[in-house]
Amino acid sequence: MPDASVVPNEVTYNAAISACEKSGQWQQALSLLSLMPEARVVPNEITYSAAISACEKAGQWQLGLNLLSRMPEARVVPDQITYNAAITMCERSQELDRGLQLLWESKERGGSLSVAFFPGALARLSVHDPDIISDAFDEVALKLSGSQLPPQELSIIAWAFGMLGVNNPTLFQALVIQAVPQLESFTMEDLLKLTWGFTASGVDVEILKAIQTEVTTRLEHVDLQSFSELSRKAFLQDTLGLLWTSNFAGYCSINLLASARLVIRQAGAIRDRAHGPSSLPAYGSMGELPCAEADLWQPAGKPQIILNLPDRLVIFKPPGWEVHSQHTDLQLSSFLQATLGKRFAITCDEEYQCGFLHRLDLPSSGLILAAKTYEAYYDLKVQLNVGEIARDYVILCHGWMRPSLKDIKAKVYWRGQLPTSAGDQGKPSLTRLKVTAHASHRATALSLVAVRIATGRRHQIRSHFSHVGHPTVCDGKYTADATCQSDQDLCARNFLHRYRLAFKDLAGKDHEVVMPIPADLMISLQRVAARDVQSAETIRDWVSGSSLRSWQDYTPLTLDFGRK
Repeated sequence: MPDASVVPNEVTYNAAISACEKSGQWQQALSLLSLMPEARVVPNEITYSAAISACEKAGQWQLGLNLLSRMPEARVVPDQITYNAAITMCERSQELDRGLQLLWESKERGGSLSVAFFPGALARLSVHDPDIISDAFDEVALKLSGSQLPPQELSIIAWAFGMLGVNNPTLFQALVIQAVPQLESFTMEDLLKLTWGFTASGVDVEILKAIQTEVTTRLEHVDLQSFSELSRKAFLQDTLGLLWTSNFAGYCSINLLASARLVIRQAGAIRDRAHGPSSLPAYGSMGELPCAEADLWQPAGKPQIILNLPDRLVIFKPPGWEVHSQHTDLQLSSFLQATLGKRFAITCDEEYQCGFLHRLDLPSSGLILAAKTYEAYYDLKVQLNVGEIARDYVILCHGWMRPSLKDIKAKVYWRGQLPTSAGDQGKPSLTRLKVTAHASHRATALSLVAVRIATGRRHQIRSHFSHVGHPTVCDGKYTADATCQSDQDLCARNFLHRYRLAFKDLAGKDHEVVMPIPADLMISLQRVAARDVQSAETIRDWVSGSSLRSWQDYTPLTLDFGRK
């Protein structure tokens, strides 16, 4: 700019700092901020907000808080955007107490804070104090009764409502009354937050129908070619999220699903064409390709392709292997790249999880579904989000679980690498189960349980079973250290195995893949003592792998629970 005889002003610096923040160049952002006094340009709240956001994205929360503390001496008053950036920084850095302090500070300073700011921050910081939550939403209900709020604020309030498990029918009804008449004004992201909040709170189907009609109309008129790659991906993520929330709520209209499936697959095809012919398999039918024969008797084992279709495949993940996160040397993504070569671009695309549709925890084993093309990836994503993909597991857990227990429906939340917490706050989650056998090992009571997940949250099965008092065997995260140590006499790793996957190919043909429990888990099961005849038969079937079937086809244990 000096060479062009143009003098930078505060708008210029703010734009440059914001660009650095968005591209992850936090050092450059802070360097520009430090140069402003020398250039006789006074920073304002926009400048500091962008610089704090840059620190947040880099995990530099100490530097970000230092910037916030320096604002008064620079005679700059923090506004809502500044506090929002600082609180987000504390949230993502696990500094939740500091974030709460900033929230109280923002309220004490007064100023112009939106109605949604306080409840939204409480939800992001996972505040559990019922008095704080109740007071915050009572205040929101009062303001809702006196004024019309814009769509963005309504969506944040609804999202926070669901995340915090608020029970306030008056507020809920006020949200519905304000939101439904102006659905056309909501962005797709705001519609997703609104639907998610309503779903988590148990909304009326008629309201879901109204939202889904609006979304369907947009999908029928959308022009994907007019989107940038970034905007297109965000639009698709919001659409997939709306499918998930609709399915979880128990109502997903046929029109919405048909429109979404068409648009989302078109987006995948566009990306395949952009990556050249190497991403597009040539096939006339959806027949199976040759694949490796599973070696079930390797104690540790290597990954194996169990089903190989032209545009998607199923892989066996042994314990100790990670799907894709780079926390260990044993990466399923590396195995897939080495096996398939460079033909399929998605297998090297980290933004699309290298083609993997879901994960399994490091100590667990089982079947993993992966896509070879972007169109297949998005097709499977739709199936996953509307519950068309069946994921069935077998676990061994502590205690004699009641055969009458059919579902575990508890919200879950997590922060960083901390264990997932199940309870009344967080993301809605549902685990379906069938107790198939009772057994014991020495003095420890055990249950063999077939599981199907209706949602796929991080550590969902492990946290849900721990939540109901039946943690999985040899689980170092969700049992006491002494219990886990004792479990190792029976099993060397977490007893959790995904034994079945069922899904459709691009032509709509059904595919089912089953995988018996690996040798190490078979040996563990052979060492337990069945509690009754029915349990003995079931355990024998699992050990032999002779009668693997869909989760819904298993008969729960009919043992009289009071009988010895």
